[in-house]
Parts: sequence; structure tokens; C-alpha cells
Amino acid sequence: MAIGVYAFTPSDIDSERADYQAKQNADDRSAKRIGNLGEIAFERFCREYMPTEMWEWQNEDAIRRCNPESYASHDFEVFGYEIDVKTSRDVSAFLPENLVENDDKDDIIVMAWHRDNEDSIILVGWEHVQTLKSKVETEEQYSGEAPDQLYHLPTRSMNELTELGPNTAHMNQTPENPFEPGDRVVRDGDSDASEAVVVEVLPPETNIELYGQEIDGEAVRVAFPSSLDEGPGEWRDIDEALLASYCDDQDIKVYTYKQENLKFTIGAVN
Repeated sequence: MAIGVYAFTPSDIDSERADYQAKQNADDRSAKRIGNLGEIAFERFCREYMPTEMWEWQNEDAIRRCNPESYASHDFEVFGYEIDVKTSRDVSAFLPENLVENDDKDDIIVMAWHRDNEDSIILVGWEHVQTLKSKVETEEQYSGEAPDQLYHLPTRSMNELTELGPNTAHMNQTPENPFEPGDRVVRDGDSDASEAVVVEVLPPETNIELYGQEIDGEAVRVAFPSSLDEGPGEWRDIDEALLASYCDDQDIKVYTYKQENLKFTIGAVN
């Protein structure tokens, strides 16, 4: 199998949410921001290559709504393993002793390198925490000299992570609906429908009930301008990526629709 190293370029919405959510951590906002991007990148990898029922992102809701994170010690659960995503600008952070020093409680660590110039993420690889501990113990006992200026980063191919679970092909479970936060929409088939603003596009696997019945399909949440106008700020000046956070913080009423039941307002820009 080819070595699996993956490059991820965040969208404008990803970047804005990663930055705004990082404000919750005043101690080191910059480090928290790239940590958020690392988690977003790994979520895309999971969605692309592993069944959604076999992984869970602990902070998905927190980052989507820019709220404080969960108190879980790990970021993801994949095939029953607790996984922490370590994102750093400095690849020396991925040396075994540094990884174990910062986190020896989870089952697996995924290593994500942030490239400042492009503001992108490279998913370098992963390793079992117990294996990292063993490497540290071995290095402490080893009497020989390590190569000068040459360090071994203990990583497994990202592709090998998918082999911890059942055999699956390329999953491609990305959302199919065409909407993004900020889009103007109306209910399809209703000539008297009022225009609404998309504030939130939910992950396809989210279980949502309407009128006591679970939605079969992808869900979109919208707010109506009349409700948004009642908020304390000028919502039209808010970045589209932060509309869900604004509505959540200000208790603005939102409505959930199946994406098939909405259409773009005529003349609206996608």
C-alpha cells in the first residue's frame, strides 16, 4: 500500500470557525486555532475513508457553533479507539518523547503538521501510544549515538488507520446538499414562502427529528431575517461561518429542513 500522507486546505468557513472558536482559549489562541484545523482535517479524512457509524468527533458541534469544547481527553473515537490529534508547526513535536510527555492517556495519536505559508494541514501519520512509550523506553536504554541532525519520526501511514476496522472501500460520505451558511433560500414548491438565511448545514449522519419523525436525508437549519433583526447586532455584518454561533448565543429561533425541500432564492449567489 502506498504511504498515505494527506494535504488538507481549509475552506474560508473552516478557517473562520477555527479562529473564532480558538478565542475560547485566551492562553494560546494561535496554537488552539491550528489545533482546530488539525481536527477539521482529520474529520475530512474519516468522512472520506471510514463508515460514519464507526467514528465520532467529540468537538464537531463545538467548532461548528464556536462554543467551548467538550471535556473529553480525546478528540475522536474511531473503531473503539480514543484518538487525539496533535497539530504543530514544529515537526519535532512528533518525536516519541515529546508526544508521550504531552499525552500518554489516549490509544492513538494522529500527527498533523501546519504549514504557515499556505495555512494548510499535512496529515503526517499516526501511532499507538503504547508503541510510542515503548520507543521512548528503548531509546533511553540504547547506548549508541543517534545520527547527528537526523531524527526518526515514528509514524504509520494514514491509510493503515482504516485497516483497524472492517474492510471498506472509498466511502465519500461528504454532504451532497449544495447549501452553505449565508445562502438565501425559500421552501421549494411554496410560492408564498418567505426568504430565509442558511445558518447551519448539519453533517449527513446527524439524527434529526421533525414532528416526531426522523429526517431521512441531510438537514439544513435556517433563520428568517425578521428573527435575526431582533438580535442585538447587525447580523448582515457577521461572517457567514459564524451565523450558527450567533443564533445559538442569542437564542434566535432556527428551523430545520431537509435540503431537498429548499431552493436558492432567485438571483441569490451560491
